[in-house]
This record gives sequence, structure tokens and C-alpha cells, in this order.
Amino acid sequence: TFTDSGGESHGAVVEMLRACAAQLLLATLAFLLLYVITGPEGSPGGSHFALLVLYLAALWVGKLTAPFKKLPPLLPMLLVGFLLRNVPELGTMIGKQVDPEWSSALRLSALTLILTRAGLAMDLNALLRLRFVVLQSSFDVESAEVLRLAMLPCLCEATAAALLATWLLDFPPLWAAMLGFVVAAISPAVVVPSLLALQDQGFGVEAGIPTMVVAAAPLDDVLSIAGFGICLGISFAESSWLNYARAPLELLLGLGTGMIGAALLAVLTPSSNEEEGAKDLRLLLLLSAALCTAFGLREVGFSGAAALAVLVLGAGCARGWGPAAKPVSASIADLWTRLAQPLLFSLVGASVVVTDLETETLAGGLLIIFIAGLVRFCAVMLALSGRGMKQQEKFFTAIAWTPKATVQAALGGLALDEAREDNEELLGRRLLAVAVLCILVTAPPGATLIALMGPRLLQKVDKPEVEDTGLDKPEMDVVPAETLPGFLQRPAELEFQNTTWSPRIGCGKIGRRAGELLVKHVLDNDLRTSVLAF
Repeated sequence: TFTDSGGESHGAVVEMLRACAAQLLLATLAFLLLYVITGPEGSPGGSHFALLVLYLAALWVGKLTAPFKKLPPLLPMLLVGFLLRNVPELGTMIGKQVDPEWSSALRLSALTLILTRAGLAMDLNALLRLRFVVLQSSFDVESAEVLRLAMLPCLCEATAAALLATWLLDFPPLWAAMLGFVVAAISPAVVVPSLLALQDQGFGVEAGIPTMVVAAAPLDDVLSIAGFGICLGISFAESSWLNYARAPLELLLGLGTGMIGAALLAVLTPSSNEEEGAKDLRLLLLLSAALCTAFGLREVGFSGAAALAVLVLGAGCARGWGPAAKPVSASIADLWTRLAQPLLFSLVGASVVVTDLETETLAGGLLIIFIAGLVRFCAVMLALSGRGMKQQEKFFTAIAWTPKATVQAALGGLALDEAREDNEELLGRRLLAVAVLCILVTAPPGATLIALMGPRLLQKVDKPEVEDTGLDKPEMDVVPAETLPGFLQRPAELEFQNTTWSPRIGCGKIGRRAGELLVKHVLDNDLRTSVLAF
């Protein structure tokens, strides 16, 4: 037994060293190729070299910290960018060399990816049903609760933060509103994995807390991004007469552009097309259309319409493609995890310069985040009133509704990118500093509090609910891992045991019927049902 154990340990070490050597070789080849193609810009001190260093450093530190479940991977990525900008020698060679135009374009591309994912995850049929909420219907009551949880805390916190920003940071009203919407958006990247980990242990399942929060998270972000975009467009509008009609014009342009684009893609690549390569074609068309829409509308001065148009484009494609949209959403999620997330957070971290930070900005930002957070906390408790939840369950939901990260990183630097005057640049730097501060103050404590307080405040269900379909039950209770969809992103979503996966781990409800396993689980911040045949 001792010999076998030693042999296994030795083999694991060899495999780890081989993997590290392969990664180093790949990085070396990437730098050599970059230099051959771009010349001086790809050598140390060049802007392209700096971008590649930021990306690889953020990607690797994210992988190294992945075993720490309570630490969101985006936080180490943000800190890596911050260090590569502010450590004296590294900052001179890397952080300061990042081209502002490249940084702005990449951050806008990452925001476009976030909006496209959010659009694909939205259920338009459910949203339409929310217009006709009837209290006698349990489904409608649940839908209304999701809507209240998404809208009321977000609007309350945005209003509180905006009012405080005019007083503490001397922000003009529109800039204060932009800061309010930036601060108000919660981060599904932090909230969802933390709740899934609790759900795997049976906490909060009976009260439906994970399902409710996961369903409300995209709507919360959509509201914040749309509000920020409209305020941004009005703030930088040049024509005075246009300012009066700016908000409805942004809304109409965003809705119209997104709907036309979605209709065109749905007609060109219908869900009935199941030919080989159809998924890749849908993915390329959607990403190309989303990026062209975002950059094109920003170029003509309609940044708010750009965000709304991309969101509607994604939602329209999800409706038009039906089940065929799920593989596209999975590919976009994979692209976000592997490429956009490390780039976005490292670039945002590298945008913060310690010497430019003002003490009053940091103090005022902390006060805004704290007071507005308390307002959000109370708004969550109010939104859940009348649901029949226990006080400790409401308290936990309010805690889970506090972490911020992704939207703050995506929106924090947009106003600074648009700034043309010295005063606008000052306001943009302050807004970015508050956005980064919001990530640092809320993401790590929020994830930790969810993990610590969940077992103490939520009721535990020892076994997941099993739906008996009345059909023959299969003898096998373990499904081969290769039958799972290849797009499940995070270990927190499902636990793998060697090469098999137990359906009793990592899912909410399980249903069985002859030859199939029906699993309800969370994917891309959306509740899905997978049918696994065996």
C-alpha cells in the first residue's frame, strides 16, 4: 500500500511539472510570436507586450487561487493589474505602457460579452407574464417577488448613492446618477457560485432562495447597465436640443436596433437548422453583430442605446433560436471565463494609479458604499415582505444581495474614456476609484459571509427532492461524466468524482424516467433542466 501511494504521488508530481512546462512553453511561444508580428510593440516596454503580460498574469493567478472556493477569482485578477501598474519597476515596464485606446476597446468588448450573456439568459416569456401579476397564482406571485427583488433594492441603492455623491464628492447630478447605477449592480459571478455551494449542501432549497436570487440577478444588472448608459449618453451629448429627447431616443434606438438584429439572425440561422457548424455560425454572427452594434452606436454618440441594443439582441436571439441558443450561450460563457474576464479585471486594476487617489475620494467612496449598502439591505427586506419567509431567511438574502464586481469593472472606466475636459477626467477618475473600491469592499466579505451565514440562517434539507414520474426507474444512479454538457463552467456547479458524477450532488431537483435522468441545475445564471441519457 505504501508503494502504491508513493507511486501515485510521484505520478501526480510528474503530471503537474509536465503541465507547468507546457504552460511556460506556450507563454514563451506567445511572446515570440507577438514580437515577430508587432516588432517593438511586442517587446518589453511595448503596449502589446504589456497587454499580454496582464492577461497571462491574471489568467494564471486565477487558476492558482481557484482551489480557494470562498475567494472570487476576479479579485486576484484585479489585484494583479493593480500591482503591475503601481509597483515602481513593473509599473514603468508594463502598467504605464498599456495603450488607453486598446484598454478602452477591450473593456467595451468585455461589457458587450456580459450584455450578450445576460440577454441570452433572459426568459422573455416570463418577463411578459410579469405584466399580468395575479396574486391568486403562485407562479405569478413568485415572478412578482423576483421582479421586486431585482428592481427595488437596485433603484433604492442607486438613488441613495447618487444623493450621497452630490454631497460627499461634489458630483453633478448626471455623474452622480452614473455612480449610483455603477454601485448598485450586484455580481452574479460572486453570488451564484456561493449560493450553489450552499444549495449542494441542501441549505435554502425548501424556501427557494437560490432559485429566486439567481433569477433576479440578471434583471438587477440589466437595470443598472441601462440606467448608466442613458445617463452617460445624456452627460456627453453635444447638442443642447437633443438632451431633452435623449432618454426616449436612446430607448427607442436601442430597442429598435436590437430587435432588428435579432430578427435578422433568427431568420438567417433558424432553430430548425441542425447542420454541422450551425452552432458556430450562430455564435460568430451574434458576437459580430453585438460588437458592431456596441462600437458603432458609441461612435455616433449613443452609448446608452448601445448597451440596450446588445441586451435586446441577445434576448431576441434566445427567443428566436429556442433550445439552439443554449450551446451559443455556453460558448460565450467559456469565452468570458478564459479570455474576457482576465483581461477586463487586470485592465481595470491597471487603470488605478495610487498617486492619483485622493483621500477625500476614498473616504467619501467608502461612506457612499456603506450607507447605500444599508439602504439596499433594508430594501431587500422590504421586497421580501409578505412572502412568508422567516426573518433569518430574509436576512441571509439581504447578505447575499450585496457583493459587487463584474458590472463595476465593466462600467467603471467608461465615463473616463468619454471624458474630453480636465474636469470630466477628474470626475471619471473618481468614479473609477469608487467602482474599484466597491469591488474590494463588497466581493470578498460578501462571498465569505454567504458561506459562513448560510448554514446558520438557512434551513437544511438532507436529501434533494426527488420527483417520481411514475415510469420505470433505472438501476444506475451514476452517470458517466462524458455524457454531461461540456459547457458546465465552474467546479462549484457540479462536483466531479474521478470520472463519474453522482446526480445527488450539485443539483436542486432530480426526476427519473426510463433511460433518462432529468436534472434541474443552474447554468449561466439561469435555471435549466438537463436530460442525461444512459
